[in-house]
Amino acid sequence: MTDVIEAEPAKPRIVRPRDAASLILLRGDGARLELLAGRRPDNVKFMPGMWVFPGGAIDPEDRRPWRLEESADRLPPRLRSSARAALRETWEEVGVLVGSRAPAAAAATSPCLSPIEAAYAERGIAAAFDGLTYVGRAITPTRAFRRFNTRFFLADGEVVFGEPVSTDELEEVGWHPIGRRQLAPTADVTHFMLARAIAMRAGTAPADAPLFCTVGKRRRILVCREAIRHL
Repeated sequence: MTDVIEAEPAKPRIVRPRDAASLILLRGDGARLELLAGRRPDNVKFMPGMWVFPGGAIDPEDRRPWRLEESADRLPPRLRSSARAALRETWEEVGVLVGSRAPAAAAATSPCLSPIEAAYAERGIAAAFDGLTYVGRAITPTRAFRRFNTRFFLADGEVVFGEPVSTDELEEVGWHPIGRRQLAPTADVTHFMLARAIAMRAGTAPADAPLFCTVGKRRRILVCREAIRHL
């Protein structure tokens, strides 16, 4: 008789989360509160049909200082890179810039400018980091085929330049009223971070930034230690 050795079932491969950033843009208040958001196309594999904030993975260019940025030192290095990614992705996905008027920016015409730097220069705007507030961090569950370690930021509509437009990344982009109802469908992390951002604007949010993650099979809200350094 031949012994048959049964192979052990392969363990599922755990995907390492990629650093990413997202920007929550709000304007108005109360029943007139609006969120700048878009809907993921139905034919994509990751979060199809979901309403999301603009955002995406951190690129190498986001780890280098931009020529047209202000108050970047108020953030620690990791959050600084995340903030640049959030601003860049917002421009790429919904067509708006977040910052402040800077007459000197229009003179920055170096051919070495990256596309996002050139976009700021053309409009005479600087990427003002003091207009951003750190909301919190979220890590995609280990069971997901695509994972992100995302830092979320909040900015007010008053520092937004340009009219939002839909792109290949996001559909139905615009300022959507959320004061009386919620956008649906949204992921649980989107709902959580939006609720915290609204509470932060109202001054009622807990001081500690949250870490939204999964421990075992349960969702957990831990304390994120990546606090903004105030000068």
